[in-house]
Amino acid sequence: MKKIVLLFALSIMTMTFGYAQGPSKAEVKMKEIVAKYEKVAGVDCTVLEKGSGLGIVKMMLNQQIGKDFMKGVTSIIIIDFSEAKEQTRKELNQDIDTFKTMLQEFKSDDDKDSAGKEKTRGFAYVSDDGTISDFLFASEDSESKMLMYMAGNINVKDLVND
Repeated sequence: MKKIVLLFALSIMTMTFGYAQGPSKAEVKMKEIVAKYEKVAGVDCTVLEKGSGLGIVKMMLNQQIGKDFMKGVTSIIIIDFSEAKEQTRKELNQDIDTFKTMLQEFKSDDDKDSAGKEKTRGFAYVSDDGTISDFLFASEDSESKMLMYMAGNINVKDLVND
């Protein structure tokens, strides 16, 4: 009887752990956006995961963003839409707007108007335990338009205490 109870408890813990490791709604949405735009002219989509260049890019970003920040990142998606047609850029911005319902939006105080000037937006899920996840950053100016999404858990407490 003890073996059956132990086996049952172990299987419940395994299912719970497996469920907790699934992708978030934001990550699923980002992958849908990549699938939608990966073959569109003027849009370059790059998906970096373990075994497909993630480690190299994390090492490069360690200098700019910080090693502690990058430590918890499990995947990165970069979408460059600088060469896309105006209609495609508008549609992509509408897709980015859908993250307002999933993540907290952070706006820069020095954000300029969207009439050809620089426009930046950031989104993230901020938890009560001092971590952020599903970090999304979109930047547009007259020359470059890009979106970067990072999945994983970034411990904010370590960054603030340094």
